[in-house]
Amino acid sequence: MHHAYIDKFAYQDSAIHRLDSRVKFLVVLVFTAVVISLPRTSLSILVCYAIGPFAVLVWAGIPVRFAFKQILLVSPFVLVLALSCPLYDRTPVAVSFGPFLWRITTGWMRCFTILAKFVVTMLALIALVSTTRFNNLLAGLQRLGLPRLLIVQLGFLYRYIFVLIDRAHHIVRARAGRKLRNLGFKTELRTAASMLGSLFIRSIDTAEHISIAMQARGFDGSWRTLWALHTHQSDWLFVLGAACYISGLYIFIKPILQ
Repeated sequence: MHHAYIDKFAYQDSAIHRLDSRVKFLVVLVFTAVVISLPRTSLSILVCYAIGPFAVLVWAGIPVRFAFKQILLVSPFVLVLALSCPLYDRTPVAVSFGPFLWRITTGWMRCFTILAKFVVTMLALIALVSTTRFNNLLAGLQRLGLPRLLIVQLGFLYRYIFVLIDRAHHIVRARAGRKLRNLGFKTELRTAASMLGSLFIRSIDTAEHISIAMQARGFDGSWRTLWALHTHQSDWLFVLGAACYISGLYIFIKPILQ
């Protein structure tokens, strides 16, 4: 797995790609906070909020199929939380959609709201990562005043998590090539523990080599990029448009749909 797999579309060229990384991050942060703060009965307004990140993905030339594939990869964790809601909240509630009216429980309403908020916020996050090079994003976060230790940890996690995944794949492949028969649950569990221990020891050894190499190259904890971060007129227009879109839906459309 290559480290550019997540943001492989960030190297394209479009009006969204050329925006300042700090501007895009702040807009996504405010957008996410507003979406999360919506009440549990706001399914209709969530559909309206999904139009924004969806339009950004289309405008930037990011395949929608790629975005939904990334959402499906992390959806099991949210599904466990969402599907537990109907089990403890069974208060009946009436739901209307145009001329249609049906009754469900509050737990199912909360379940659908959690899933909808998850999809909408993930679309916004994927739009940010897919239109911003990760180095530029880290440099922008550093300019915004985030702790240097957090920036360094994010940079190392992004770059070297894929090295760890590759090594795990190699160990599993080597084990599959040497496995001639089923050794039983206890033996297989003991073998898996040995594999994890080997991976842990090799990871520590790799971390030491990386630390020595970066110190030799003069790394001081600051994240640098070849592109200077400057705000232009297009950035302010994007902020104005995003502010009108987010506040307009929250102030004018949300009371109508509730």
